[in-house]
Formats: sequence, C-alpha cells, structure tokens
Amino acid sequence: MSDDLPPIKIGDHVTDREDDEDSATMLVVGLDTLRADAYELGDGGPTVAEVNPEYPETDDVVEVIFPQRTDLDVDKKRYAYPRERLSLETPLHDLEDEQEVNADAQ
Repeated sequence: MSDDLPPIKIGDHVTDREDDEDSATMLVVGLDTLRADAYELGDGGPTVAEVNPEYPETDDVVEVIFPQRTDLDVDKKRYAYPRERLSLETPLHDLEDEQEVNADAQ
C-alpha cells in the first residue's frame, strides 16, 4: 500500500478512483487481513489482484457496500477493492483527534 494515502477505517466513506465524477459513495465495512493476491472473490474465483492488475498484488483489501439513504441495516453484499483503488471521501474518525488522544495516553 502506498504511504501517501490516508488510512481507511471501518465506517469511512470512499469512492472508486476509476469511476467518473458521479461515482457512488461506498461504506467501508471490512479491512481484510489477506493481501489482494490472496483474497479470492467467491469460492475458487479470481483474486482481487487478478481482477485489478493495475494495482499492487500486495495491496491491502478493503471490503465495501453500496448503502442507500433509506436502508435500515447495512447487511448487504460486500465488494472487495485494493486499497490504492479507493479514495477516502469522508472519514468517520478524525485522525487529528485520535493522534492527540494517543499522545495524551503515552
């Protein structure tokens, strides 16, 4: 994963860098421990890296859903993307506040 990208956390809103300006906002629901070259899409399906060859095979995998404003729950189909393909739109957590809390705890 590129060190230039901000960290993504569960609950953050992201968009697909490859989509046009009207890209749907996605909700991060999972941060998998498998790399893109090991995360299979379905049983025995291609890996995230195989479906996204323009991104690093060693990239982290981020699981997202496409929520609607009227959804009552977020138990929807999950989609897996390489981290570098996603652009952070709205973080759920304020990184500066977290850094201040961590500094205070030390």
